[in-house]
Amino acid sequence: MPGVVISTAVRTGPSSATVRESSQLFVLGTASKGTSTAPVMIESLAEFENMFGDFISTSYLHPTVETFFEEGGTVCQVKRVVGTGATTAVKTLTTGSASVAMTLTANGSGVWANGTAVTFAAGLSVIVTQPSAGVNFAIQILENNVAVYSTGTCTSVNQAVGRINTSSIAAKYVTATVTSPYGATILNTLAQAVFAGGVDGSAPTDAQFITALATFNGALGTGAVASPDNNTSTVEAAIVAHCNTNSRIAILHTDLGTSSAGAIAKALTFQGGDNAEHCALYYPWITVPTGVAGITRTIPPDGYVAAKRALAHNQTGSHVPAAGLLSASRFVTGTEVDIDKSAGDLLDIGAVNAIRVIQNTVRIYGARSLSADIENFRYITSQDTVNHIVVESARSLEDLVFSSIDGRNTIFSAIESRLIAILAPLRDIGALYEAYDANGKKIDPGYTVRCDAKLNPTSQLAEGTIKAKVGVRTSTVGDKIEVDIVKSNLTASVV
Repeated sequence: MPGVVISTAVRTGPSSATVRESSQLFVLGTASKGTSTAPVMIESLAEFENMFGDFISTSYLHPTVETFFEEGGTVCQVKRVVGTGATTAVKTLTTGSASVAMTLTANGSGVWANGTAVTFAAGLSVIVTQPSAGVNFAIQILENNVAVYSTGTCTSVNQAVGRINTSSIAAKYVTATVTSPYGATILNTLAQAVFAGGVDGSAPTDAQFITALATFNGALGTGAVASPDNNTSTVEAAIVAHCNTNSRIAILHTDLGTSSAGAIAKALTFQGGDNAEHCALYYPWITVPTGVAGITRTIPPDGYVAAKRALAHNQTGSHVPAAGLLSASRFVTGTEVDIDKSAGDLLDIGAVNAIRVIQNTVRIYGARSLSADIENFRYITSQDTVNHIVVESARSLEDLVFSSIDGRNTIFSAIESRLIAILAPLRDIGALYEAYDANGKKIDPGYTVRCDAKLNPTSQLAEGTIKAKVGVRTSTVGDKIEVDIVKSNLTASVV
């Protein structure tokens, strides 16, 4: 009937209206189910659990992602890591002549997809019906005896396979393949039957974590990288190198039970090493709620730190540290170790970012990188801002590749304009530090851009190479405020 119809729904995606690419988290870990072939972009805990399953006692991936979203994170790229011997459950479907015409393969290895016959209470199962006998068929996929996907009526195996493999819903559970030459046939009816053959495999090795890390390719953009399930020196070294190559930041943590002295000792192993400006170390572990009232879980701080970093990037920009009041927790309930001011000062001197209880809330109380070059990279935000400039410049200038080089230097102007278009907004929000002389006259806006004939002699242009030079002065972080309070007596002036 005429009128206004309003429907309501529950939002499960990011809680922030502004989602900057640089705010995303790249996270590696083990899970009970889900694909292990490529990273999956996740925008809510519900989406994660749908794809990768609930909490398992052998992994910190689930609570890390949960903490990330509960504390204000927006988008994370999740890569499931599996060990040796892992296999994937399958189910074959046949034609009327009992020939195998289609294979359904669970999307991800492990026992999660192995069905329970009779009750069908666990795993994946499938039902095939023929709405019109001998003419067509429909496939229904079930998980834990709950229908999750249906192909609808199909007239050929090829059509059904196409629908399954192009469905974002079906992709969370299965992929389908055709057995030649049965693509044009129809499937036989099948009462509810279970998948079988899935094996979890052994615990993943360092090498398998490093292989999984490589799937976070550069095309996914900048962000922060974390590995809550594996922080061996081998894996962490690979993560830091990866961040240098892909313009990202590494969020590192200590082992459970590490002392403040141990955290400082770990920081020293990175200082002076290659690419240390790309990583930051956070201490100690944190406690978060579980599904049982009054019971908490102790986990690495990676998800909490990444969430507050995302909040800073989305609210203002990459130059804002994930620390102080902005980092006040709303989900994290406490810390493994209580750090007082004196211990916090020692940790800061040791380039370890302390997580402390301040005014009855958990806060991150440090923004240090692990770089020994404290003049340029004392704070992790400096590299974060540089990463943003690198990634945006590469993307913007990509459009000018294969442009003609003429004698009027048109291409030089185009390159300069695009670079300034990236840098000027950073200056406006305070990410780049403007310089003024003693009289208050601006010396520079915090950046310089050059692309001219001096940088590009004709001999170089003849080879097709154009060079530009950008200089930036990133803003620093005020992590200490000193106030002198002077008391005057009744007869003295107040100064």
